[in-house]
Amino acid sequence: MTTERLQKVLAHWGVASRRHAEILIRSGQVFVNGQRAQLGDKVDPRRDRIEYRGQS
Repeated sequence: MTTERLQKVLAHWGVASRRHAEILIRSGQVFVNGQRAQLGDKVDPRRDRIEYRGQS
C-alpha cells in the first residue's frame, strides 16, 4: 500500500496548491472515507475515498 500526505494528493489532482490544500483541510472542507480530514493525514488515493466540496 502506497500512502501519501493528503495535501500532496489534492495538489496532484489540481484541487489546490499544497499550502492551499492545508487551509482547506484545516477548515473542514476535506473528508476521507466519510470522516473530516486532519492535517498530516496519509491516504492511499487508490483505496481511500477523498471528498472536497461534496465531490470525490
